[in-house]
Amino acid sequence: MANVDIAHFDMGKVLELFTLCCSEDDSLNLDAYIDAYGEVCKLFKILGSVFSFVLSDVVEKVGILKDYRKSETAENYVTIQSMIEYEVENNLTNQKHNASGSRTLLRLHRALEFLLDFKQKIKEADTDSKLGHICRESYDRTIGKFHPWLIRKAVHVAVYTLPKRHVFLEKINIHNEEDVEDVFVKVVEIERKIYDITQNLYAQHSLLDLP
Repeated sequence: MANVDIAHFDMGKVLELFTLCCSEDDSLNLDAYIDAYGEVCKLFKILGSVFSFVLSDVVEKVGILKDYRKSETAENYVTIQSMIEYEVENNLTNQKHNASGSRTLLRLHRALEFLLDFKQKIKEADTDSKLGHICRESYDRTIGKFHPWLIRKAVHVAVYTLPKRHVFLEKINIHNEEDVEDVFVKVVEIERKIYDITQNLYAQHSLLDLP
């Protein structure tokens, strides 16, 4: 599994960074998005070895976007909007020799949909609910659609090792239902806003099916 330290996972930091990502005009700052995913990676590791392949992919994609932000064309990668516009205008979205920023971020976007769905269902569940069934359904509704059959079957078996809701919440430093209604819900709200803006951007440019 990717070398990600989960000891200091902070849901409040996720909220802060994703909030910084989204400007009043709905432009999405790429650096803040990348930094937020640094915390998101820890959440995938907390989910356990079943999601190690997702974590490895996310870490790789974050690294690619960081490289774009350090490249000679970095000024075109300040926001998600500017990145997509630049790559569309220059026919770079589906280049063969190097993964485009648009293709790279689409993979993170799909993973974000899974986390959104999963967290929403955790919020709605009873405190002693087991997360295996919840996680499986969220996975199948979202990123599972993009994975081969063997991986989907492996996930379906492995998710049942996940703990009960209250144990999982303790692992992500959510210690009571007041925290769920405060930080947890706010994180879901800002992630949903970012997801919807990004989804609309990709749809407008016909990029949702980038290979």
